[in-house]
Amino acid sequence: MYQKIYDYFYNLTSHVRETDEPQTYLEHGKFALVNSSLLIWAGLLGILHAVCPWWFKFYTSEIVVKSFRKLCDSHRHKDELNRLMPEGYVLKKHLK
Repeated sequence: MYQKIYDYFYNLTSHVRETDEPQTYLEHGKFALVNSSLLIWAGLLGILHAVCPWWFKFYTSEIVVKSFRKLCDSHRHKDELNRLMPEGYVLKKHLK
């Protein structure tokens, strides 16, 4: 019975181990929660910036670029980035 429960949870969490540099369940959860929260916050401030362009100049784009850089530097999304980025893209050196 315990083995079935363990196997079920192990299969559910296989995503965190499917990359070249796997994470634990808690590491993945923390990264996803923090990164997503920052992106939501940046999106809300981006909406305010759309109405009042003198507020939060470049804040949203800086957060998005920093988030993207974290993903590139983690080396856990190489296949995804190689699939989505055009050949010769500026950040190609991060994908090696």
